[in-house]
Amino acid sequence: METKSDKVRALVASGEYKKALAIVKGFRIGITKKQQDMMTRAYECMVHPEFYKSLGTDVGEAVNIGIAELQALYG
Repeated sequence: METKSDKVRALVASGEYKKALAIVKGFRIGITKKQQDMMTRAYECMVHPEFYKSLGTDVGEAVNIGIAELQALYG
């Protein structure tokens, strides 16, 4: 049986970061709160970029940080 972590690793390997982040943003065990926040923010910036721009967030940077964290954990 394939676990969610296995699915995330496969998605990261194939470069499907948005799908991987959608799964990871629900993870609570095995990652720190800071790691979870970075990956969740990256996903949210991908889905709602205009909202985060209106808050003053550098959307590109937030996405890059979240993907880097995702790759470090599951790449």
